[in-house]
Amino acid sequence: MPVGVAIEAARAQSGAPVRCRITEEATGRETAARVRLVNARGEQFAPVGHPAALSETAQEGDVRFQNRRFSYVTGPFEIDPRLLPLRYQVIKGFEYTIAEGEITAESARGGAVNIPLSRWTSPARDGWYSGDVHIHHISPRTCAMEMEAEDLNIANLLTSDFTIDQAEFEGRVNGNSRGKRLIYVNQEFRNHQLGHMCLLNLKRLVQPVKEVQPYHWPLHLDVCDKTHAQGGYVAWAHFPSWPGVESPLDVAMEKLDGLEILSVLDPLDFPVFLKEVVNEQQPNDGLHLWYRFLNCGFQLTALAGTDKMTNYVTVGANRVYAQLRGAFSYQAWIDALKAGNTFVSNSPMLKLTVDGKPPGTTIRASPRRNKAISIHATAQSQLRFDRLEILANGVVIGEVTPSGRPYRAEIHLEHPLTRSCWIAARAREDIGPHRARGVEFAKIHVENGTMHGDLYGTRRPETVFAHTSPVYVIRDSEPIRSKEDAEYYVRYLDRSIRWLETQAKFASRQDRISSIEAFKVGRGIYEKRAREARVR
Repeated sequence: MPVGVAIEAARAQSGAPVRCRITEEATGRETAARVRLVNARGEQFAPVGHPAALSETAQEGDVRFQNRRFSYVTGPFEIDPRLLPLRYQVIKGFEYTIAEGEITAESARGGAVNIPLSRWTSPARDGWYSGDVHIHHISPRTCAMEMEAEDLNIANLLTSDFTIDQAEFEGRVNGNSRGKRLIYVNQEFRNHQLGHMCLLNLKRLVQPVKEVQPYHWPLHLDVCDKTHAQGGYVAWAHFPSWPGVESPLDVAMEKLDGLEILSVLDPLDFPVFLKEVVNEQQPNDGLHLWYRFLNCGFQLTALAGTDKMTNYVTVGANRVYAQLRGAFSYQAWIDALKAGNTFVSNSPMLKLTVDGKPPGTTIRASPRRNKAISIHATAQSQLRFDRLEILANGVVIGEVTPSGRPYRAEIHLEHPLTRSCWIAARAREDIGPHRARGVEFAKIHVENGTMHGDLYGTRRPETVFAHTSPVYVIRDSEPIRSKEDAEYYVRYLDRSIRWLETQAKFASRQDRISSIEAFKVGRGIYEKRAREARVR
């Protein structure tokens, strides 16, 4: 039967739109998800009742990225039968198999279609729960809907100087939370040059919230202290793109709990802001800058968020998984971040143990221990990645390529313990081929980017990526030190000090002096760590 005749027959039979249900294969229960509908000519359509086109300024609701339109559905949705046949793609976060197929007049006979979704992995069985530490411009009610559709456990909505949602702050888990979908309205504290910080688990907002801080004093050191005094957690926001003037100082003073290493910019690309301050920019992508801190002996947890501001970005497209001890709660998740047992991901599931211990652990090896440490890592992903790697102090000491579907890689490695070191695992897709074909990683909302960008909306293109926080192995009580990396941050702070002397804005001369003196203290800490590395 010709397609047009089949459509008319279906319409005559049903007299109504085709009703579609997305269900969990294991239970048969309906579930929320994100849906894309495309005909044979590549034209995209939305379910009945969804807007045919999305506004350029829309912030809540359906999403679009890399020329792809998706609709959020929370229950049965309807399709105009005149549009059939339509190809569909149904996505629910990282842990469900992406469902793809076709709805035809024949399959829709009777007016109903069922699309089953199945889990291919369930990290929550081992206590791992996902969170996005950096979301803006959506209401808690909308966030709850999108979290369910994206299978995200924790959402941190950040009020800030540029948002209008300060009244949503409660100092506790938001009332729109349900079950294992918890929303907490927190704060992003911003200075356009010093840097941005995600302040989590707040009981009180840190002032000033509005307007953006016009001067470069007081420093963020003060903000960190005010956050920690109320049991809060401090993360440097979108570190790969914006390490800012102050991050090396805050690290040196041990005021930061973690770095958002997967957010806004691919961690393998170069920082796009404050090039006049970030020292020797070209060789230092955001990932390397984090490694340099770790090599100086600072312990910084890996975190992730989306910095979602528009419907070009999906909640949880970047997420941090933290392993909880005991029952699920927001506080338990924050405690897991503080313990450092995390990995960040934009699709792969990643596990690491060192001598049987998870990320965040400090292993103190017995004096003059010479035997090897035992490292085990696995990575699994629906999206193709090129290699699973083990790193010691930022240097790859083992790697393997994945196989199968979903893609899987595993490493068992015995590493000689000749000095103190940090150990981490990462799964990654090579960025080089994308650069070679002209993908602009620094550009916002590209039309054609990466494989990851076809499925998950992020502000800039991202390669498939996951990274654990480190395990710290201390041999003979000797701290982790690197002369080269400590001296790098001495030069970084030298440039920061020159910037403070010549370009920064202060309300008084004394404020400028106080700011510069604080940076000199941080510089001295890196100088000391460089000398300690020389001694050994």
